[in-house]
Amino acid sequence: MAIDEKSLEDFGKLRGKIDISRRGFLKNAGVVVAGAAGAAALAGCSSPKTASSDKSEGGSSTNASSGASAYAGNEGKTMGEVLGAGWLGEEPEIAASDIAETKTCDIVVCGAGHAGTATARRAAEKGANVIVVETQTEADFAVLGNDIGHLNSSWQTERHGIPSYDVVDFMNEYQICGAGRVEPTLLSDFANRSGEAFDWFIDNFTEEEKAQIVPLNWPVPDGYDYKKGMFHSYVGTANFGEGVSLKDALIRSQDIAKEAGVEFLYETTGVKLVHNDDNTEVTGIICQQGDKYVEIDAKAVVLCCGDIGSNSEMYNAICAENYWLGEFTDCKAMSGRDGSGIAMAMRMGAKVEIGTGGDMGSHAAFPMSPLEACETIWLNKYGKRFCNEGLGGPLMSGCTPARQPGDILYSIWDADWKPMLLNQIAGHLALKYWDDDTINKIDGYMQAAEQAGKDGSDESGKYLYCADTIEELCDYMGMEEGVKKQVVAAVADWNAAIEAGADMKFGRDVNTMYPIIKAPFYGFAGSKRVGGGSLVSTSGLLVTGDQQVQGQGFEPIKGLYACGNTEGGRFPMGYNGIMNGVSIGMCLTLGYTLGEFLATGDLDEATTLGLNNAEPKQSDKGMPGPPPAA
Repeated sequence: MAIDEKSLEDFGKLRGKIDISRRGFLKNAGVVVAGAAGAAALAGCSSPKTASSDKSEGGSSTNASSGASAYAGNEGKTMGEVLGAGWLGEEPEIAASDIAETKTCDIVVCGAGHAGTATARRAAEKGANVIVVETQTEADFAVLGNDIGHLNSSWQTERHGIPSYDVVDFMNEYQICGAGRVEPTLLSDFANRSGEAFDWFIDNFTEEEKAQIVPLNWPVPDGYDYKKGMFHSYVGTANFGEGVSLKDALIRSQDIAKEAGVEFLYETTGVKLVHNDDNTEVTGIICQQGDKYVEIDAKAVVLCCGDIGSNSEMYNAICAENYWLGEFTDCKAMSGRDGSGIAMAMRMGAKVEIGTGGDMGSHAAFPMSPLEACETIWLNKYGKRFCNEGLGGPLMSGCTPARQPGDILYSIWDADWKPMLLNQIAGHLALKYWDDDTINKIDGYMQAAEQAGKDGSDESGKYLYCADTIEELCDYMGMEEGVKKQVVAAVADWNAAIEAGADMKFGRDVNTMYPIIKAPFYGFAGSKRVGGGSLVSTSGLLVTGDQQVQGQGFEPIKGLYACGNTEGGRFPMGYNGIMNGVSIGMCLTLGYTLGEFLATGDLDEATTLGLNNAEPKQSDKGMPGPPPAA
């Protein structure tokens, strides 16, 4: 296809000046097409024919040379149509005559877990009429977890003397963990109000019961530095393992909600959202209750249906990084939730998390030794150090090991391991307790390894080796001679970086690095297990800062909200483990703030405000196009 110099000149002048408003799009479509043709000519290519042009010339939509169908594209389709092709399915057909009962309320919450109960209770306390539907039976109701991560509660600061944290530091660190993709208002609500929400949650506890809640990683060791490079240790997560269980605490919260007027319908499962024809507004939900259907109409429908853990097809699609890292091993999680809440919304055009997606850990790899995921020196199958092991905790620093060749990761440390272990960043996959009992137990593992010699000891449930030299330790762990030489060199470089006061190779904070010089030396060889799923997945529906589900054009769907593991925006690049219990902490906090908003806020603003804003002006001083070919 030939193009003259005049056309090239015109195309260059128009670059950056085309009116891209909706009104200007059709007017300039011809210019865009001409520009695209010109670009193809400049690249030395002819414009490919579309399927329709093939057919009009007597051909078919099949590429003659390859036999493949011509690419049609997905522009204009919903995320469900593209991402969910093959597994999402269609909305069930439920006739009006099949509805046995219709209920009406202000807010209907689908799911009575951590997020759903908090949403319902807080909304009722603020005056809303709320119904909760829950699939489980009341007698067998169960939830996951023991820990609630949060910041700056009076339980932390006043009862235990845990120092207050800077919420600005926390928000910035959290966004770094999420590569800038965390929904900022959700993060702000958690950072600023999680302490308030936690105090509210345990307000019904007696003083004795509050004393039985254990603050993890507290007290800290003497001289402990909370700052680890760019990140902080966030200690004081509330653990419910001693007295009132977290399940019983949640049931208490449900009882308080009932006293405030919330109606709980157990053995009731949401199956279809009630919405208008163009999928821009939800006005209720149809639920299955035994062999009948019940419709619940409301101003707001809140999906708190849990994650996608038992739905491998959905899990594989939404948590793509985990699926790919596992080389297409189906993802599954222990949660057992089937993703039905997310699927209901996707079938009517809702978007899901736009990111890598994730779960609690199968995106990261690390040597999980008897020291937990302690950030010692980490070595790959070649015996080489390859990353900053201390970058923001194991679930962040472990992303690089997940991409290393082979299936082995090595960890090595020396006789002075206690100061190293007690200076680790607190959080998921690190020690939860720094007390004498914990350290003495680990010391027993070390002694057993020393006595076991070349055979190693699995007293901890993981094989640990001990030797008087690094070379001998490598032999015990079964390394080749060439690998052993690389290990010796890597350890020497590690020690030199500490001596120099700077890790110039990978940028680790040397204050978190400890010399490997004093015998005996300890080593652990671990499998690099990644992908395939975990405890729970943490990716859900795309939401605004008001937790309103977004549809086509990223516009909020009127009347539809999500919270807990059904909503995205919290861990778009995988679970970060910035503190223990951060996921349940977010469920509690964001349920608390959502219930408050739905009861007292302006629910119409997001779908009515800004509709008549002027279109942006287009400057005539845009960047010029490429120069003509010589």
